[in-house]
Amino acid sequence: MAFRARIARAAAAANNTWDNPFRLGTRGYWTVQDAIFDKFMATHDQCIEELCQLVRSTGGPDLDGSVESLEPLNDWLKIPVLLGAKWDDGYDWWPTWCGVYDPEDRDPGEMNILQYYRLEGRVAFYYADVLISQLPGSKWICWRAEEFNVGRTGDFLVDIGTFPTPADPLSTARCCIVTLWRATNDPNSPNYSPPGKYTLMKELQRHSSYRLERLLKGRPLDFQAAPTGDEAGINRGPYKGSRIKARWLEWYDR
Repeated sequence: MAFRARIARAAAAANNTWDNPFRLGTRGYWTVQDAIFDKFMATHDQCIEELCQLVRSTGGPDLDGSVESLEPLNDWLKIPVLLGAKWDDGYDWWPTWCGVYDPEDRDPGEMNILQYYRLEGRVAFYYADVLISQLPGSKWICWRAEEFNVGRTGDFLVDIGTFPTPADPLSTARCCIVTLWRATNDPNSPNYSPPGKYTLMKELQRHSSYRLERLLKGRPLDFQAAPTGDEAGINRGPYKGSRIKARWLEWYDR
């Protein structure tokens, strides 16, 4: 399920009748999005601890937060991928940022969606920790684009100072897991990708290259003003200062 669709389900769970985030108006939208983001971030320590325990219990590598640990972790992902629907991480909690849990929400033969979203979140948090350690100033944010209702506005991303190109650890984790699954279970799929096309290490190198390229061109790093809140979107891209602030306040009043 696409990230925004999952967030819409999470918001629907919080608001009962809300099925479209933009119907709340801009201020209401960000109030809900930021609250879901806070719930997401509150699971960080739990996700990291559980991932380390799962990897250790299956004879996997030591996850010490280093760059060198990414490739062994990527290789370890073959274990839950090979087990597919038989994979059981031994935990029983539903990621609140994914909306209402529907036990029927799964694809035949694939990992149970409950297990999959937990694994995706754990790997995303771990990858983000490594990325943030390598790119100072980076942080998780509820992303504000230049305009409301465009791009990846409202997604949970890591701002690495390269606006408008943030890092997307959840998509990184998803691509690595899904690529391995297709290579293992469905090599004839039209969406098949070689298992080495998406790896955690390659994504780290890609995100790092964005920042290096920017600095080599003499362009200053451009971070979102804050992870969440009214001030988060007032300092975006080429619209720094009063112009973009006026536009955001205009949207907030709608």
